[in-house]
Order: sequence, then structure tokens, then C-alpha cells
Amino acid sequence: MSSVIARCLRPRLALQNLQTTRSLHASSFQLVGRSQRKVNFKAHAAKNRKEHAEIYDEQDRAYDMEQMGDWEYDDHHTFGHLLLENIRDVRKYVRMMKFEHPTLGQHAKPFRPPPSTHILRFESTVTVGDKVQAQDRKVVLRVKVSQLGLKGPELHKFLLLVGVRYNPETDELKMSESREATSLLNKKRLADTLGGLITEAKKKDDMFTDVPLDFSYHKYKYKMPFPTEWLPKSSN
Repeated sequence: MSSVIARCLRPRLALQNLQTTRSLHASSFQLVGRSQRKVNFKAHAAKNRKEHAEIYDEQDRAYDMEQMGDWEYDDHHTFGHLLLENIRDVRKYVRMMKFEHPTLGQHAKPFRPPPSTHILRFESTVTVGDKVQAQDRKVVLRVKVSQLGLKGPELHKFLLLVGVRYNPETDELKMSESREATSLLNKKRLADTLGGLITEAKKKDDMFTDVPLDFSYHKYKYKMPFPTEWLPKSSN
């Protein structure tokens, strides 16, 4: 009996499988656009994106209204917050002037000029309020060459080594450094460089006495003397 039923159902199952295969085949043709009815994926995706964006925006607005409640418009805008930040900075420095500056007199020391043995002069820049400035790292070294204790061939060799950094009009050597991360390291690098130049100038292996000095790079500027007759005469 079961074999008879199976024989009867077999054609029907085959027909159903054939119809399913044809429908899948037809849908595949529609998907790839081979039939007359084509599917526009770009328009479909744009429509879905627009619908989803509207749904998400509505959900976000509802969540914001739920979280903010009654204080939605009580907060300041960006410029208001910046103004408050500036006011806090001013108040901080006012408190320092009132409570900390009067105590600084206890640590005050009288000014003493540097001794004559301190011939190196370092110049640096400090930007108040911002610690990430490139010019704050730069250090300039100035020194009178006549105070270095070099004479004769040593001085000649030293001037050849420093080149255009020497000003023959003022007898001043000027060097700058900004390759290190901090001004203190650049200051140390300048001091080490100057020491290396002096050591090299004192070596007796080759003094380069046959190489003449050339100061053509320096442009001399004539300074007009101030006329003394223009000075006000004393009543005495």
C-alpha cells in the first residue's frame, strides 16, 4: 500500500520541485536584470537609507528629550563656555596676587651682576601660557672673541672655523641652536660646540696660516655721530 501511495505522490513532488526551481530561476533573472522587470539596487538602497535615517533621527530626538527633560535650553553655548574659562583664569591669577605674591618678598635677593669671568651670554624666548612653542627651544649664544684667550695662529684658526658667525665690527661671535627638545639642552649643546671649537683651534697639527681671513660677508654700516651742538645747554 505504501509503495502505491509513493508512486502516486512522486509525479506531484517532481512537479512541485520543478515549479520551485523555475520560480528561483525567474527570481535570479530578475535580480541580475535579464528580464523586462529590472531591480534598481541603487534606488532601493537610497530609499532604505533615507527611511532608516528618519527612524534613527526620530529615536535620537526622543532620547534627547527624555534625557534633557526641563533643562534643554539652560546650558551655555560654546562661546559662553570659553568666556567662563577666561573668567576662571583671571580669578586664579587674582588669587595668586592676593595670597602668594606678598610672601615672595621673603625669598627676594639683591641683584648681583655676573663677574667678569662669565663671558658667555645666552638669549632665549619664553612664551607665557603656552609650553609647546617652537621658538621657546631656540637659544642664542653671544661672546666676545677677544675674551676667549686666543692669540696669534690660534685666533686665526678659530676665526676660520666659525666663519660668518663672527662679526668683525663688534668682535662678537653669535651662534644659535634649536635642534634639541628643550632650551636647557640647546644651551648645553652650544657650550659644548664652543668648547670643541676652542680645542680644535689650539691643536698644533695644522694652523692654516696660509689661508687668509675673508670678511667680505659682513656689510659695514657707517653710524653718523650725534652732533653735540644739538644737546641742550645747562642753565649753569
